Amino acid sequence: MKNQLTAAALISFAALCLLNGPVVAETRYEYVIGTVTDVETLTNSFTRKTPRNERICQIEDVPIYGESQGSSELGSMIIGGLIGSAVGNKLSDNNGVGSAGAVAGALLGRERAKQTAKAGDIVGYRQQEVCKINRIVQEEVIEKIVGYRIKVEADGRILSLNASKLLTVGDRVEVNKKVSYALN
Repeated sequence: MKNQLTAAALISFAALCLLNGPVVAETRYEYVIGTVTDVETLTNSFTRKTPRNERICQIEDVPIYGESQGSSELGSMIIGGLIGSAVGNKLSDNNGVGSAGAVAGALLGRERAKQTAKAGDIVGYRQQEVCKINRIVQEEVIEKIVGYRIKVEADGRILSLNASKLLTVGDRVEVNKKVSYALN
């Protein structure tokens, strides 16, 4: 049984080979000399994106505030304390109310001194360099040479071939020619 299957497989394979097409009888390799008539550079391009920080500086006008004269926190606290004590003693006959009024007046006087110092008038402007850092992405198109398409006149024909090295028009080159003969 096993021999019959093997024989059947060999017969099928032989029939398939005979019916499937041409059988190569001979292949010859020849070298012919040709002349380069045209060269085209083949390139591949891509975009490279490189992030970087860029410092940008500019001159800006900055306001100059005038200083308030004679408004110190300590002086305002003393005056506020005295006024608060007098008001506390006048409003109530209880002991300690004048002291509480003095503390409240001192705190109010201190806050008033701070507000006065902050709210100074603008007396002029000065120019100052102000810088900030911006993150930018620099895009650069890169072209890379991947080969050359050359046209060669050889054997009475113009052939288009790819090459990895640069040739110039007029160069003489050796071209490999493969000829196969087969029966139909």
